[in-house]
Amino acid sequence: MAPFLRYTIISVLVLVAALASYVAGVTVGRTQSREAIPGLLASVQADLALNHIVRLRELESDLARGCSNEVLAKLRFDLHTQMYVLSSLYKEHKGTWVVESIAKREPTMPEQLEQFRKAHDAWTEPKCTK
Repeated sequence: MAPFLRYTIISVLVLVAALASYVAGVTVGRTQSREAIPGLLASVQADLALNHIVRLRELESDLARGCSNEVLAKLRFDLHTQMYVLSSLYKEHKGTWVVESIAKREPTMPEQLEQFRKAHDAWTEPKCTK
């Protein structure tokens, strides 16, 4: 067998092996990604729900003790914080389905988010002392 033919065959085999390795890696990566995303999403949703429940219970307790002014201050801060998060998301994802989804649920919200400005850098939460 001629040396040129031998080197050509070896080169083709190396190229095919590299291509097969690449395709196998991409396939495995996609499969692992598809399997991991639902679990990760469920974990994030569980964390958000738990945080929300803890906060609502705290507000309920404060209201039951007669601390309506403190609860109102906490609610206003929480509302402002959520508006800040949603405003940042809105500004970062203009022209995508995220913005369309916001507008479908609350038609006046995009304008509010566009004009939103952060009011605090620090805040001390009032305590219910009753």
